[in-house]
Amino acid sequence: MKIFIIILAITAWLMSATLGIAGEDPDLVAYYPFEGNAEDASGNGNDGEIDGGSKWVKGKFGDAIDLDAMAFVELQISDSLHGDIFKADPFTISAWIKPNFEGTTWEHIWRSLPSASGHNTFFLNKDQGLLSWRGQVAGWTVLCQTDPGIVEKDQWMHVLVQGDGDKFRIYADGEKVAETDFQETRGNNVTYRLGGTGGETFAGTMDDVAVFTRALDEDEISLLLEGVETFLPVEPRDKLATRWGDIKRSGLTR
Repeated sequence: MKIFIIILAITAWLMSATLGIAGEDPDLVAYYPFEGNAEDASGNGNDGEIDGGSKWVKGKFGDAIDLDAMAFVELQISDSLHGDIFKADPFTISAWIKPNFEGTTWEHIWRSLPSASGHNTFFLNKDQGLLSWRGQVAGWTVLCQTDPGIVEKDQWMHVLVQGDGDKFRIYADGEKVAETDFQETRGNNVTYRLGGTGGETFAGTMDDVAVFTRALDEDEISLLLEGVETFLPVEPRDKLATRWGDIKRSGLTR
């Protein structure tokens, strides 16, 4: 019986190490810790593809991706990260950013395509230091926008936009800085991006980007400031050896 229990324990813990944080939060549909790659650590397989100049730098938590202007991480739609995810249902987009203001005036933190029908887009305006959530309603619409002076150059900031079916809200470093009435957008997105191209880019560092299919409450947002893995919480994959040591110390291997 002990052998059977050991096998079950090791199997379960190996699966958690392999799948990352899958199953820890069913509403987490995509998570990019940017630990040397653009893979989705949520377990949903929404891996990103880096396009343009970028490098790995010290991040808010571990590594982070530093994007040149005109560089972006492209994400394809899927069953979990689908094209209508921001249309009418609750959602949260969370990210740590450190912009260097070398991009265009309007910089894309989160971008939805195609332009004709998509445009659920989270903007940073570097000239005014504001954040803006925009989308297609009866045309291109400002859905929720902060006052100027929110974002500073070369400073880490946690930014978050959410909708709960009643309100849109934007948070900066855990504080609510804008709130407006919810509006249903057109949806029908076919591609998502972190960063932008053409006349609206992003330049600087991003880390710990996550997308949820619910609006996080304020307690959850406060926890999120310590990192998505702390928020869940999740033990890093490299702690497998520690877990094995815990098994041995528990007496199951005697």
